[in-house]
Amino acid sequence: MRWVNKPVLLVGGGCAGYDLANLYTLGLPILTSWQAKDLIDNWHPLYYGSPGIYGQRAANRVLYEADQIIALGCRLSPWLIGHGGLRAEQALVMCDCDGQEVAAHPGADWVRSDLGAFIAALKPGPCAHWAPGDPGTLLEACHADTRGYINSYQFWARMQAHLRADEVICVDAGCVECPVYQVLRVAPPQRLMTSGGLGEMGCALPAAIGASFARGKAEVLAVVGDGAAMLNLQEMATITHHRLPVKVLVFANDGYAMIRGTYNNLGIAYAGVDRASGITLPDMRKIAHAWGWHAGEIRTWADFDRAIPQLLGASGPALVVVHIDPEQAYLPRVQPQLVDGRMVPGRFDRMAP
Repeated sequence: MRWVNKPVLLVGGGCAGYDLANLYTLGLPILTSWQAKDLIDNWHPLYYGSPGIYGQRAANRVLYEADQIIALGCRLSPWLIGHGGLRAEQALVMCDCDGQEVAAHPGADWVRSDLGAFIAALKPGPCAHWAPGDPGTLLEACHADTRGYINSYQFWARMQAHLRADEVICVDAGCVECPVYQVLRVAPPQRLMTSGGLGEMGCALPAAIGASFARGKAEVLAVVGDGAAMLNLQEMATITHHRLPVKVLVFANDGYAMIRGTYNNLGIAYAGVDRASGITLPDMRKIAHAWGWHAGEIRTWADFDRAIPQLLGASGPALVVVHIDPEQAYLPRVQPQLVDGRMVPGRFDRMAP
């Protein structure tokens, strides 16, 4: 491997199952995709986070400033590198089994090697001393509680202390993903799973069922939104039938926050995204009670301190509804601009706000 100035390692989901210990010996900054966040110790000083449209400021800055990107089992989707793509002068090396994914990045150097063998063969280079600096705090001023609601980014910062060393968390698509992946830190053997590029709502509960069975009916934490939970009555039935100890956090914000955000970006009126614009959502606690589950709710931090231990301590399936501000912003993000009726990508290292 020939290093150039300011290289960075970008670990993707294709690295699952491989020994990544050698990456920590290279002295290079390490980034991960969301799908690979749980493959790297998020507390390690070389880890700078997960870049992306809804990434972290330090991770986006490191990826933007790097002169060489070594992508390991990572296809570099627009969600990860932004719709504007990489800078033209950045050297890209991709070790990937799928040539079509590599072909999507003209000029990339394709390493046709077994990923595990390639990782094991990497040696420190002359630029291994590059250190982008302190990644800083993951919580920001934009994550303050608003309008009497607790902020979901603050929720996950506090939830960090309640995670077990082998916690498995299945996260649904949409607004519930961003706070988890932007604030939470995990380290193997903890697992953090979401649907990735598919981005379908309702994926967390079926994933939690599979994860629980795979672990011998062990406890799994599922994170869903109130809109996505509308797709999961049958999964709740399966969990009940098999008495799986799945713990469910339902973030209730009166509908579909990410779609509301798109409408806000485009400056158009809401349609079918909340009660006022045409949808009604049930009280998920009542549905959980109908299945015989423990169920509670969180509106305040005092509620959090009471309800989270009860949720995690329940012997069977359990559910807690977390009420958050329907107008809560999901930040930081690479904010596109509307120019002459067209959405123009924002600069990747300058996240809003």
